[in-house]
Amino acid sequence: MKKTSAPKEMNSETQKQTILLINGPNLNMLGKRDPAQYGNFTLQDVENAFIVKAEELGFNARFFQSNIEGEIVTAIHEAMDYAAGIVINAGAYTHYSYALLDAIQLAKIPVMEVHISDISKREPFRRISVIQEACVGQISGLGLNSYLVGLEQLVNIHILKNEESAASSRPLKVASGMESLRNKINEIDTLLINLFHQRMAVSEKVAAEKSSSGAPVYDADREDRVYQAARDMAPAEMKDAAASLMRTVLRLSRARQYEILLPQLRNQTATAILPQEADGSLDFVKKVSFGGTAGSYSEMAAKHLFPEAECTPAWSFSDACIKVMEGEADVAVLPLANTSGGDVDAVYRLLQQHLFIARSTEIRVEHVLAVLPGTELDDIKTVVSHPQALAQCSQIITDRHWTAEQAENTAYAPADVLKRNDKSVAAICSSEAADAHGLETLPLQVSDTNCNKTRFIAVVKKLIVTPDASRLSIIMHLPHRIGALASALEVFSDKGLNLSAISSQPVPDRPWEYAFFIDISARALDTAALSVICQLSYELPRMQILGWYGETPEPK
Repeated sequence: MKKTSAPKEMNSETQKQTILLINGPNLNMLGKRDPAQYGNFTLQDVENAFIVKAEELGFNARFFQSNIEGEIVTAIHEAMDYAAGIVINAGAYTHYSYALLDAIQLAKIPVMEVHISDISKREPFRRISVIQEACVGQISGLGLNSYLVGLEQLVNIHILKNEESAASSRPLKVASGMESLRNKINEIDTLLINLFHQRMAVSEKVAAEKSSSGAPVYDADREDRVYQAARDMAPAEMKDAAASLMRTVLRLSRARQYEILLPQLRNQTATAILPQEADGSLDFVKKVSFGGTAGSYSEMAAKHLFPEAECTPAWSFSDACIKVMEGEADVAVLPLANTSGGDVDAVYRLLQQHLFIARSTEIRVEHVLAVLPGTELDDIKTVVSHPQALAQCSQIITDRHWTAEQAENTAYAPADVLKRNDKSVAAICSSEAADAHGLETLPLQVSDTNCNKTRFIAVVKKLIVTPDASRLSIIMHLPHRIGALASALEVFSDKGLNLSAISSQPVPDRPWEYAFFIDISARALDTAALSVICQLSYELPRMQILGWYGETPEPK
């Protein structure tokens, strides 16, 4: 059935433009067809209200309804000769009629798509609009008012503004065109967000089902199928982008499920690493072990962190940790990273041996050149120190063509100079270490920078979370998968967590595999951080908490 009305007579003084309203299949049955979805109003009610609104806007209205696709296509073609714009409810043709899409694109007049019901909340096939890309906008879910709002937006935004633009300068035309595109993008974004909300609501129901069945949150095979389906539906140039979009959607979906299931999952084996309380204390610390000897930076850090404890030296960082493991010390203080020399690799390796960080601080490093009494600068041919200290003073070593020799610790270097009794050998160490061995210091700057600091950590045998904890350190191993690192890091970003440090170390006995050490700014037992740790512990080959601890300000 086809229904039209002749155009109204135009007054010669005020000639009105015409808006064509097109209704597609079954819309002639409004009032009888599924009132729960489409209301009790009739097509005549729609047209009467449309006439009133068009008059208010200064336009004539013309109507067309058909249940035949070809007739609607012809109506669009004919509208090019008389209409300023079209409002269309294409009915079921919305979801699959590429003939209508082609006709709208050909028309070169603005077309507003409208729907009585909210198609984003209908059956999956009804959520698809193949004509949307050719329309200037889409209004749905407002009942009869969808037609009136669509008409108003079509006239005010896409007809009158375009006419104003045509009468103005060219730059204004460009601005108006850009504004129109941005408006369309905003409309699409609104639809995307609504669909995202719907998907997440279903995801929450999936979490409830998995809670009952014990099924894992992460199903790699299922996700691979989703990615492939996205690629299959996308045009060639957008296949990778479509898969990337779905990776993000699925990651956020999993994150929400882990968040819901956290109370249940945190007591299971895979997440036994999650701390339960933040009432730990370091009051038990009476004996502190540190690598080096008197005057070492490690000793300074140990005394700063635990001023009331007995601090005893160990030959190496490893020996300091062994003392803790064997109960000879309560805590070991170790250098972890330097602002100019980078990470202390040996300490990162030790952290993988079931020790936990309980505290940290920064110590200002002020290296000196320690020499035998009476030594002149030009006498020096060789410098001795820990590899980190040598790296922190690389500029002067290179400039003066000195030979660099490694020592186990900066505090051992002056002892080596004293033992050699050779004025051509100097030590890079602290002034305290130089004084302890009776050496002189030459008045020059040896560090590459004036602001040289080393971060020290205190490690213990068991995980302790103190109430003032503000830093969470973890280690994770990644699967061999495209984008694995980026995907893991995005989990933190999704929860608004700040990463304060990230570094990598080779995995022992596994060539070309790396462990990633990450520090997160997070207060004790922060829910977002716990949720992320829970998620990663299930999805990565290895995820371990290294410590959740407070930081002692550096000494003044």
